[in-house]
Amino acid sequence: MRKKAFAVLMAFVFVMYSVPLLADDLRDLRDQYDDARAEVQEQQEELAVTRAEIDRIYEELWILDERLVSAVEDLHSINQALYVTTVAMNQALADIAAAQEELDRQYDAIIGRLRDKQERGNMGLLSVLFQATSVRDFLLRLEYVNNLARHDREMVARLEASEARLTQMREAYVRQYDSVEVLRVRQQSYVYYLEHVEAEREAYFLALLDDEYRMEAMLALYREQAASAGAIWREAYEAEQRRQEEERLEREARLRAQQQAQTEAARAAMANLNGAFQWPVPSRTLADITSRFGPRIHPISRRQDNHSGLDIRASHGANIVAADCGVVIFSGRSGGYGITVIIDHGDGLHTLYAHNSRNLVNVGDHVTRGQVIALIGSTGVSTGPHLHFEVRVGGTAVDPEPFLGI
Repeated sequence: MRKKAFAVLMAFVFVMYSVPLLADDLRDLRDQYDDARAEVQEQQEELAVTRAEIDRIYEELWILDERLVSAVEDLHSINQALYVTTVAMNQALADIAAAQEELDRQYDAIIGRLRDKQERGNMGLLSVLFQATSVRDFLLRLEYVNNLARHDREMVARLEASEARLTQMREAYVRQYDSVEVLRVRQQSYVYYLEHVEAEREAYFLALLDDEYRMEAMLALYREQAASAGAIWREAYEAEQRRQEEERLEREARLRAQQQAQTEAARAAMANLNGAFQWPVPSRTLADITSRFGPRIHPISRRQDNHSGLDIRASHGANIVAADCGVVIFSGRSGGYGITVIIDHGDGLHTLYAHNSRNLVNVGDHVTRGQVIALIGSTGVSTGPHLHFEVRVGGTAVDPEPFLGI
């Protein structure tokens, strides 16, 4: 869609100099330029977000890598501990097996002796006693028999204790091995997890780098389009400004020629009048002119403007008279002029009397030179009681002073 819009813009520019640009055409060019700049801004923001995500994932990968290295080192230490434990356990189990073999041998010897004793019964012991040659010998033989029985009992107890101790040692080594093996399995699972997460993060990181490359390419394209659209708009805008300036100069030239023609027509019309226009405020003189025709600083807005007549101060309610005979073509309120009278003197020559407090004539009335037509006031946009007097030739205000013989 964006490429299509830019193609339409270029096609439009191709023909824009063959016909005058309309305001809508120039506005469309400006809209195209603004849209292109908006695309650049949007792409820049998206690229900034992607680069921030790249930085974040890079930091995350760095942390994951450190954790993975640490986990692998821990796993190596656990494997070493498991190896040492295995070696120690195997040695211990070998020792335990040897001890168990010796224990079994002693146990078999005792069992054989006890079995022999059981087979011969008490007669064997009694025969030992009856073979005594004296009381002392009998007592010695009796002590021997008792010691032999006690020794057998102690030996059996020791054998049982040794067997229990060997069993405990075997179980302890197995438990130690199992605990280390469990730790190794857990650590190995943690390493696998970190490797999986790191692989996923790396894939995401590479995808982000691809996005960054694509966005940079798109941003370069959008910038190029925005620059082209901006150059086209500026060229079209400047061409339109030049065209408008040429038209303005032509209009001003035509207006000056028209005003000159109207002034000459008005001067020619003066020959048909009964001398110069009459002064419109009999109670006042030329000294009471407060603002003349032409450029001035407006007394209210305080801005430069073009005064279209003469301002003559006078007392409120003083008479205003017609500058010459004619027909009243307007009598009423007229915007900033306030209460106004306009008289048509023929040949496109009009006089205007503004800011009146009251009009004494109506539209269609024929008035004579010097006839009172209104009273001085301060209606409309006014700073005080005065008459605003205009002379218009062909609808355009001209300097009244030549018509008043000033």
